[in-house]
Amino acid sequence: MNMFNIVPVEIWTILISVVVGFFKAFRFVHEGEQGIKLRFGKAVRDKNGEPKVINPGFAFLVPFVDTLKRHHVRQETIKFDHQRIMIREGLIFNVNAIVIFRIRDVYKALFEIENLGYSIEDLGMGILRDEVSKRDYTELEETEKISQNLLQVIRTKAEEWGIEFIQFKLTSCAPSTESAQLIFSKIGVRFKLEALVEAAKLTSTLDIDSGLASVLVGTPLVATTTVNVKQANNRPHPRKPDESIVERVLEELGRGAGGGIETKEAASV
Repeated sequence: MNMFNIVPVEIWTILISVVVGFFKAFRFVHEGEQGIKLRFGKAVRDKNGEPKVINPGFAFLVPFVDTLKRHHVRQETIKFDHQRIMIREGLIFNVNAIVIFRIRDVYKALFEIENLGYSIEDLGMGILRDEVSKRDYTELEETEKISQNLLQVIRTKAEEWGIEFIQFKLTSCAPSTESAQLIFSKIGVRFKLEALVEAAKLTSTLDIDSGLASVLVGTPLVATTTVNVKQANNRPHPRKPDESIVERVLEELGRGAGGGIETKEAASV
């Protein structure tokens, strides 16, 4: 006689439920992971009221009552590649950066922050743009200082999100092709103007033809400075030209390499 005909269907149902329940009662938490046990949808807590963290190994669950949520706690890296950011002077820079972090509180990572990876990416991108856009191109050479500021700002979210931020590093920061041309033009004009200033210091009278200055400096420039020399003991005593004019010209240069500069000053003593 067939065995299945001898044993009632109800008994077979119970046996199958017991076997399935036995296998569902054991779950694995793998190396590099941590878990939180949920009972009827609520986290199981210890006597201090803190969520009970399940470390790597076996976890026993009450069948059909308990569930297990796991998340890896290994070090992670998020990259920000080819970000185009406009800085304070209106120039465009191509910026690359990385964020390295690991999860310290698996309960917060699982239940208090939705889509943790995307949230960190959005947060990091916002902090990166704020930090870079408020600087001028000369300050962007200080990549280590900027990286320290980035890490300090993003760490304000570390406790709230249960995360340890290890590094937020600016890996590269270079101007776009158009911005690079403007920067090189500005630097070239400044160097040429400084050369004219040094030449002016060697004589008591500086009278530069506007056409010659335009050729030398590369921008429209009219600079006429006349210094009358005092006579002492019937001997000329040369005096340096008024450097406030130079400062004004440099200030105008700082407003943009593409703009024209036209100054005309006369100083007499």
